[in-house]
Amino acid sequence: METTFTFTQYGAAATEALAAAVNRAKAGDALTPVTVIVPSNLVGVSARRALATQGGLAAVRFDTLLGVARLLAAPALTDDSRIPVSDPVVAAAVRATLAKSADLLKPVARHPATERAMVRVHRELRELDDETLDALSAGHRQAQEIVRIHRLTHQRLTTRYFDEVDLNHAAQSIAASGHPALEPLGSVVVYLPGQITNSGLGLLTALANQNSLAVIAGYTGDPTADQPAQLVVEHLGGAFTPPQPKPLTEQLSVCSLADPDEEARMAVRQIVAAAAQGTSFARMAIAHPGTDHYASLLHQHLRSAGLTFNGVADRRLSESIAGRTLLALLELSDQDFSRSAVMALVSSGAIFDGDNQKIPSAQWERLSRQAGITSGLEQWERRLNQYRADQEQDKQNKEAAGSDPSTWSRFEENTTQAKNLTTFVQRLAEAVNDIEPRSSWPELAAWAEKLLKQYLAPATERPDWPEAETEALSQVTDLLRSLSRLHFIEATPGLTTFYRAVSDGLDRGLDRSGRFGEGVLVGGLSVVAGLDLDLVIVVGLAEGITPTRRRDDPLLPDVLRRSTNGSLPSRNEHQAQLHHNLLAVLASAPQQVLIFPRGDLGAKTELVPSRWLLDQVEAKTGTRPAPEDLEKTTSSWFQTFPSFVGSLHKLDFPLNHQEYALAELLRHQHTGGQLLTSSRLNTDQILSRGARLISQRNLDTLTEFDGRLTSKNLPTPADGSTIVSATRLQSWVKCPYAYFVEHILKVKAPLEPNDEERINPLDRGTLAHHILERFIKDGLEAGDLPVPGEVWNEQHRQRLHTLCQEEFTLLEDRGLAGQSLLWKMESQHLLRALEAFLIDDNLFRKSTGATPLAAELGFGITGLTPYVHTLPDGRQIRFRGMIDRVDKTQDGHLIISDYKTGQASYYKKVTVQNPDVNGQYLQLPLYGLAARALLELPESNVHAQYWFLTDGGKLQGHPLTAEVLDRFDYVLGVIANSIQSGLFPARPDKDDRYGLPCHYCNPDGLGTTSSFDRWMHKKEDPALDVYRSLIGDLENEEIAATVGLEKNHG
Repeated sequence: METTFTFTQYGAAATEALAAAVNRAKAGDALTPVTVIVPSNLVGVSARRALATQGGLAAVRFDTLLGVARLLAAPALTDDSRIPVSDPVVAAAVRATLAKSADLLKPVARHPATERAMVRVHRELRELDDETLDALSAGHRQAQEIVRIHRLTHQRLTTRYFDEVDLNHAAQSIAASGHPALEPLGSVVVYLPGQITNSGLGLLTALANQNSLAVIAGYTGDPTADQPAQLVVEHLGGAFTPPQPKPLTEQLSVCSLADPDEEARMAVRQIVAAAAQGTSFARMAIAHPGTDHYASLLHQHLRSAGLTFNGVADRRLSESIAGRTLLALLELSDQDFSRSAVMALVSSGAIFDGDNQKIPSAQWERLSRQAGITSGLEQWERRLNQYRADQEQDKQNKEAAGSDPSTWSRFEENTTQAKNLTTFVQRLAEAVNDIEPRSSWPELAAWAEKLLKQYLAPATERPDWPEAETEALSQVTDLLRSLSRLHFIEATPGLTTFYRAVSDGLDRGLDRSGRFGEGVLVGGLSVVAGLDLDLVIVVGLAEGITPTRRRDDPLLPDVLRRSTNGSLPSRNEHQAQLHHNLLAVLASAPQQVLIFPRGDLGAKTELVPSRWLLDQVEAKTGTRPAPEDLEKTTSSWFQTFPSFVGSLHKLDFPLNHQEYALAELLRHQHTGGQLLTSSRLNTDQILSRGARLISQRNLDTLTEFDGRLTSKNLPTPADGSTIVSATRLQSWVKCPYAYFVEHILKVKAPLEPNDEERINPLDRGTLAHHILERFIKDGLEAGDLPVPGEVWNEQHRQRLHTLCQEEFTLLEDRGLAGQSLLWKMESQHLLRALEAFLIDDNLFRKSTGATPLAAELGFGITGLTPYVHTLPDGRQIRFRGMIDRVDKTQDGHLIISDYKTGQASYYKKVTVQNPDVNGQYLQLPLYGLAARALLELPESNVHAQYWFLTDGGKLQGHPLTAEVLDRFDYVLGVIANSIQSGLFPARPDKDDRYGLPCHYCNPDGLGTTSSFDRWMHKKEDPALDVYRSLIGDLENEEIAATVGLEKNHG
């Protein structure tokens, strides 16, 4: 049969050539069948619609070459009981072959990357005949190994499965035999052929021998880029002699943007501008390098602009609710049921508890943090049980203190939810572990599907799911059922292999977003190539992106591929196909916009324009600029935008309301207007607030946007109802902004529990306090405390040991002890320190003539009456706290001791002359005054001190002199007045990479540079004079981190 060849440029010219070929094939009979073989289904839909607008279309089939092969050969292949092969099937066969037969690859045979690479190479080698395979493997050990693994893999598959090569070969045989199945095809038109496999070329040859065949070959004018089309033409007996291409750069424009995000913005602006000129959205396309990153950015900005678009979805199946849930369930065992893994599972909002009941995920998240859970089923049960016991004890304490019964409900709810969470984790573990490690594929697939059904929202709860999520669930279920058929290849894969197969199966894009023809098309270069459009915009035209930096194949490098005489494509041929796609995209529309990024802020890299973009510039101007010189171009077809703000300066068509408003503000400024005087702010509340924030933060004085509030309803320490601790007031001195967020807004930074190697200092301090509290209280209740001059006896020492062991065990049950070996040393160290405490206490009581009067003397907590302190101006501050120990001397004086387990050096500045060290330490005067009031000894002299249990029993303190109490009143007055006046500036450390970071000044962990600079800019505000006077030397140094217990009672 005759084969004809037509050479055409892409776009409208190709559509005209196709229409002419179809008309010739029909020869005036509209019902004469014609089959058009297209490079992609999308090109087929586009071509059919284009031809249908030219007077209608009938009896014309548009299909891919593989689709034609299925049409001809599928019935024959199905009759021999074989089924189509899939990627999971090939992966299983490769995995089984590597495990049994690998030689050179044996050291890496079980690595997932080896398996995936071998699957890809196997697909390529299937196109080679035995002679070419033998030639490839001759004389090279690695090639011999690859070919051998390939052949063994094929042997495993060929009896039960057929692939695309089998399909093409079978179709070729049917076509060569003149089978009646050819008749419905009629004349065949091969439209814009690209890179076609060897087996596909064989099928085309057979069709050409039996049917009239017309080839419409698209060309770009670049010999290298046109090699794929040339190969097809020459294989079918033609000569590739296209005419000189017509110039396509008349309406070409080039844009230089800062990064990919700005590229996407500009692309959408160009769409809006073209639509304003009357171009149909359906006749426009944005082509990108084919990465998820670019697709996501483009979809995001198109949605922001409210534009309809279509293309490959920007989400992967693994990102759907069903995909995430399945992966989370399968990962639990490997992650030892870690708290983060379990909470990640339940936090999706679509997880139910196994009994079709919704999960209070936020409450469980907080509760599991408070319980200190990190990982391990034993830990979940033990620590939640301990948490429940603690909550029940707290409730009993509230009851005993006579507090309002309405305050008990929180403890009851926590106890109930802790029980529910325990049950959930136990059932979850049973369901996840309900599988034998060496189970078969059908058993593993059924188990995974059961897990998904058990914990994913039931059908009755899914009516409001987006259609895409419902479809994704169906696809996930189909994946599991397809995996169940792998037992013919691999009997017992193991849980790790099963997880990898599921993960690989989910690592693919969801189906299309939108419908082709409805709105703007968004796709990779290969998707857009071959279409007929009015405007095409190409993004990502930078070196390293388009073209990409393609690495050599580790299994079959180019040096081996070249030995197959073109049967295996090399890197250069892949590059040529990419270049051909780009040139085809540019030729698909009379108007082209090329956009390139100068950098990537995420990767922190600088980029240069693509060589292929420079080709187009050269074609337009006649000269090829150096990459660095392109930015100097002043022609109207080139625009460079330094930044987002820079693009707003040149904005003609904003993509959304936000851009329009910002551009109007900029225009107002350019005409000499002040930012806050723009009329736009009167109609845009969000923009108005943003403008005020920026302008006021630039002032030298504090404003409501950086620490100066004017509300009269702020809860303040002296408002008569708020109960505060010394620690809370000290936190305002350290950083007023942190105080505001934590104590005014009630926002606290969540701390992730972790199994530390050592007990942390705070828990060590708490432990020492509990032991000494019980020890002293037991002695007070038993009446066997030694009098001054007497020493603690052996019975006392044994009681201390018993209390230590009890509290050590309780700490271990709460998971706060750290690693067992290190905890053994830590606990012995603390035990020795507490034994030394008895000796130190003997000396203390002897030298002072004092006897313990009270231990852990509380006020303002758990129903206890707060200590009310009256300031000189008559205002009162209500305090809560817990005094570690009160001793009374023989002459009636009181000695207040506050235990510390840190180093005494942190408190070395605490003296009678400097009792609070610039507002840092308020406990000693507060506890001394509270003890006087609680013990009804208002006239007693008081000495308050820190007692450093683990630092040689050192004491650091001072008497409560009139000067100390005046200073205490002054500091309290400064703090109360400042809080009442709304003074909350952020005062971060210059660099918080060391020491204890502030979660409020550095919430994202990226540093405090900007907030520190803002403090330095604002600190001279007269409103801060009193505050700066208070903190004094602390302005130039960090407030010392207290390594020890700072009891925070709110």
